[in-house]
Amino acid sequence: MVTIMRSNRVLLQDIYVNNTSSNRNPARNTDGANTIFSDRIHFRRWTVQNGDDCIAAKANSTNILIENVEFHKGQGVAIGSIGQYPGHFETIENVTVRNVVAYGSRYAGRIKTWTGEQLGYPPNGGGAGLGYTKNLSWDNVTIYDAEQAPIYVMQCITYNGQQGNCSSSLFDISNISFTNFRGSVRGSRVAYLQCSRAHGGCDNVRIENMDLTNISADPPTAATEYRCSNVNSPQGFSC
Repeated sequence: MVTIMRSNRVLLQDIYVNNTSSNRNPARNTDGANTIFSDRIHFRRWTVQNGDDCIAAKANSTNILIENVEFHKGQGVAIGSIGQYPGHFETIENVTVRNVVAYGSRYAGRIKTWTGEQLGYPPNGGGAGLGYTKNLSWDNVTIYDAEQAPIYVMQCITYNGQQGNCSSSLFDISNISFTNFRGSVRGSRVAYLQCSRAHGGCDNVRIENMDLTNISADPPTAATEYRCSNVNSPQGFSC
């Protein structure tokens, strides 16, 4: 994994990451790259093969550009996880993702915040963090054989086996867009958007120009389903 921490104005270009297992034991926590407490980080022409987030913007990441990238397996570009530390205020903003080709990825774009109640203690437990993420965009994404809905927002993340309250997070999500997606998915869903009611839901969510095929259907049909909770005035789609 490549971790960019407390850095500013960095270009990372023409990099190949293979974070997979060569035997029967699965590789775990295999992010390709993470940013944290960093500003103006530019990922260009990366190829990532792994089983976790291909590239993730984590706490206090701002002005992140990810472009002309290729992913194999993995979980696409993630925002977070964030909100793990009780009472801590963290932000992620101004993240642009464009020109992506993904093969067999679980998602294309995912936003994940911890539940609003503390369940256990870090590193694998926690929650009840505060803050916001805003101004996030994914554009021109081609994904083949997506395992789940290519667009995924979840506000009750936990990693210690306990079920979190999905409506309790006080972490704010706003101004996000997903445009010009094409490819195939194993199911009928384009997006799963679970926003927390406690902070008033997600604002200014735009999804437009989706051309995805459900290859689990026989014969294959268009994937057109959106599952939403607490999405305010969706733009370009209906919940």
